[in-house]
Amino acid sequence: MMQSSSMTIDQQHNNNDNNGNRRRRYRFENFIMENPFSGFIGKVLIEKLLNSCPDIERIYLLIRSSRDGKSPQQRLEEEIIKSKVFTLRNKTYDFTKLVAICGDMTKPRLGLSDIDYQTLTDNVSIVFHSAATVRFHGPLKKFVNQNVLGTESVMKLSRDMKKLKIVVYVSTAYANCNLIDVEEKVYPLVDDIDSLINKIINEDSDETPGVGHPSLMGRPNSYTISKAIAECLVDAKYSDLPVVICRPSIVSHAYREPAEGWCDSLNGVAGALLLGGLGIARTMEMRCDYISDIIPVDFVANSLIVVGYHSCMYPEQRSKVVHITSGHKNPISWAQILNYSRMAAVKTPSVKMVRPIAQNPISAGTFVGRMNHRLTMFFSHILFAYIFDLILFICRQKRVMVDVTNKMHRVLEVLEHFTNHQWFFRNDNYSKIFQSLSDDEKQRYQSNVTAIDWTNYCNALWMGSRRYLINEDDSTCKDGIRRHKILKLTYGLLNFFIYTIILITFGYIIASVI
Repeated sequence: MMQSSSMTIDQQHNNNDNNGNRRRRYRFENFIMENPFSGFIGKVLIEKLLNSCPDIERIYLLIRSSRDGKSPQQRLEEEIIKSKVFTLRNKTYDFTKLVAICGDMTKPRLGLSDIDYQTLTDNVSIVFHSAATVRFHGPLKKFVNQNVLGTESVMKLSRDMKKLKIVVYVSTAYANCNLIDVEEKVYPLVDDIDSLINKIINEDSDETPGVGHPSLMGRPNSYTISKAIAECLVDAKYSDLPVVICRPSIVSHAYREPAEGWCDSLNGVAGALLLGGLGIARTMEMRCDYISDIIPVDFVANSLIVVGYHSCMYPEQRSKVVHITSGHKNPISWAQILNYSRMAAVKTPSVKMVRPIAQNPISAGTFVGRMNHRLTMFFSHILFAYIFDLILFICRQKRVMVDVTNKMHRVLEVLEHFTNHQWFFRNDNYSKIFQSLSDDEKQRYQSNVTAIDWTNYCNALWMGSRRYLINEDDSTCKDGIRRHKILKLTYGLLNFFIYTIILITFGYIIASVI
């Protein structure tokens, strides 16, 4: 988890921009950011702030000590400062602006000491809060404890800040995925939000609620309902604070910054597409014609900065909720995402490829598609994994494929609700904010989703997966092509022999019966 505060930005524009507007001067004096400490969005956001806002004075990161005894300062140096995200632009960053603060989102008052609490309340003016447990399934009590009560602790801290100008709270577009048409507003869950929270916290059950459980209120998992509860809490109890709730959709690889295709997280779509590109994943239940609503991580980071800046400059225009989505502005279906990514993976295969890349799945909207998915999962996932591990066992190697396949199925299971449904996320608020920027600002904080070229993005996505997720240098592309050709030939011959044996056996059985 990461928290950053106290950062100063002082930037001036020329007396007139390209649109003839008068000079604007703005100061982002101090920031506080709460993220999963080594979080995907958090790293990109910090990198962008350090790169594009040279007058920042300080960023405080709320970091808890690790279980193996590492101090917040050690974790800052090892997990953030040494991150590859800061090597991609070939420039020097002033890491003295990053300050580790010992804290914990799950503890009262964020576990802050009196001195640290005073430092933050005296200096912070802008808050970025996106700390949350990002696992989708688990006991609802656990999710409420961190995602909801942690958010309330941040709001209480923000209320004590003497210079507070804006709180940017990062939620998710899927907090209201029980709806089809989602507007940019907070949807109330109950009349008394505190009673709902207390009921969940005081329950003895540590069971994970499944789809359809009443406690999820139409959501598919504990994560999405906890985000909906947190939004209602903020809206009901902290309406006196200048808060903007930002809701990104499915966050994936970077479009441009800090480098094309940058990604260091295997969560969600990134992991699924990588497994497909390695030939491990052969099927996934999805409605291929449905809109995917993927948003590049750098667009999310840029949007958060723009929303914070705009809300400080024009507090009277502050929006309560802002969707950061691509869906109806620049739609791309799951079939297109898979097809473009598959073509990129075939063009530059990985040297770690296990077998040839599968064809795109048949839509789960048909009976044939559902049967094809189940049969492929059994034969090409489960049975293949056991045969693969048997070969490894015979060769006295460590068995890994069954474990990888089980983990893969858990990842795909989490995604299946989102690949079998589609939503209409209205995002007019951000469009208006972005259009109010000068041309220079639009270039500096690229986040116009209509400008995304999905074909190029999927190429960058795959190359980014090779470079940053499985650490393959671009010089290995030729080796990957050779490996792919060998695997296609070997896999084709193997399938030929297997099907031949099956046909011969079936024919023998029929002949015996007759």
